[in-house]
Amino acid sequence: MRWSIKRAISLLAVFVAAFFAQSCAGGPKAAPQPRSRVESAASVGSVVIAEPASQPASVAFDPATVTEQVKSATFVDVREFIESINQIIRRQDYDAWLAHLTEDYIQYYSDPVVLLQYSEYPIIKRSGIKMKTLKDYFADVVYPSRQNDKVDDIEFVDENLIKAITVSLKGDRNILYMLEKHGDTWKIGIGRQK
Repeated sequence: MRWSIKRAISLLAVFVAAFFAQSCAGGPKAAPQPRSRVESAASVGSVVIAEPASQPASVAFDPATVTEQVKSATFVDVREFIESINQIIRRQDYDAWLAHLTEDYIQYYSDPVVLLQYSEYPIIKRSGIKMKTLKDYFADVVYPSRQNDKVDDIEFVDENLIKAITVSLKGDRNILYMLEKHGDTWKIGIGRQK
C-alpha cells in the first residue's frame, strides 16, 4: 500500500494532536528525571511516529510544522544554554566546554589541516599563533570571540538539530551555533544531519 503525501501529512497531524492531548491530560505520570530546561523544551518537539513494519520510514521533517509554542519554549532554553556556555568560556574551563561538544565537532576542530587554516586567519597570524590542538583552538579562537554570544532566534533543521542565530547590527542573520540533540542533551555540533 502506497502512502500519498497528503495522507502522510494527515496522519502526522493526527499523531501530533494526539501527542499534545495526551501530554496535557492529567493521567498518571512517571517520576520526573532531572533534566535541564534545554532538554525538556526540546523534547516537546520530538514526536516519534511508529510506522507499520511493511512501510518504509520516509516522512521528512518539515520545520514549518514546529508550533510557535514549541519554538518559543526551545528558544528560551537555548538562550539559557548559550548563556551557560558563555560562562564556561569566560572561566576558560576547557573541560566543561569539551563536555558540551559533539564527537563530530571535536574531530573536526582537532584536525591539523583545519587548525592550520584557522592559524592563517589574519588576526591570528599577526599574533604569531600556530594552533595544533583543540585546546589551542579553544584558547585562541573560542575564548577571545565567544564569551558574550547572544541568541536572537532559532531555526529547526530537524527534531534533533537547530541553528542558534544571532542578528548583526546591519540585520544579517548569522549562525552562532549548530545545536544537536544527543539522547536527552543538546551539544554544540557542526550541523550534520543523521
